[in-house]
Amino acid sequence: MNEHELFKCIGEIGRLLLRHSAEIYRVEESLKRMCKSYGFKDIGVFALPSYFTLGATLHDGSSPSIIIRTIQNRTNLDCVYELNNLVRYICQYQPDENYIKKEIERIKNLPEKMKLVFLGYGIGAGFFAVFFGGGLSEFVAATIIGFITYFVVWLHEILEINALVRTMVTSMILSACAIISYHFHLIHLLQSTIIGCLMVLVPGMAITNSLRDIMSGDYISGQARMLEAFLTATAIALGVGSMLVLLKGLI
Repeated sequence: MNEHELFKCIGEIGRLLLRHSAEIYRVEESLKRMCKSYGFKDIGVFALPSYFTLGATLHDGSSPSIIIRTIQNRTNLDCVYELNNLVRYICQYQPDENYIKKEIERIKNLPEKMKLVFLGYGIGAGFFAVFFGGGLSEFVAATIIGFITYFVVWLHEILEINALVRTMVTSMILSACAIISYHFHLIHLLQSTIIGCLMVLVPGMAITNSLRDIMSGDYISGQARMLEAFLTATAIALGVGSMLVLLKGLI
């Protein structure tokens, strides 16, 4: 086996874990365990939500290191699940680099379940509108706005627009749709509709992961995720507030 190629493959697995929003402890533990399974020494791993560095000493005495930064990360738990399975297989059976490369390509090419995500945006927004006091009309309106939100987010991701700008613009669009619906008496409770639609943008996973990182002692990554969640919430507030001010004549 080519140890240097193996080392690169291990680094690529770490990059994919970060890109699909795996927890920091999961990234670091996965990289350490894979390196140990091949007998590498002096293993050092340091990971942040968008960056990690990996170093080790191979059997030939060389000490390569990898520094990788990921941008435009997107949560994909299917890929995290498949990567976890691959990490476990590597730790148990120590396959060669060719097998790992094939598995990495397979995971990269996994089809995204866009229909389920689309339904999640719409139905999630609709049921949250009902949860916050809305009725049937609010459920229908929030569901439609949720579908629109999905396409707005999808377009921004294709254009690789900054996440904060994407969140603010999306919250502006969904707020405008809700206000227009209220103006034409399609809904009766504006607040319930807006809040229900905004729930699909709330950074719940970022908050949860930040607290988990802090509790496990990863203070830097925990603070970074907490700051990300705070800025995302601020972008949501700015987007909704600006539309309420600009379109106050329709309320």
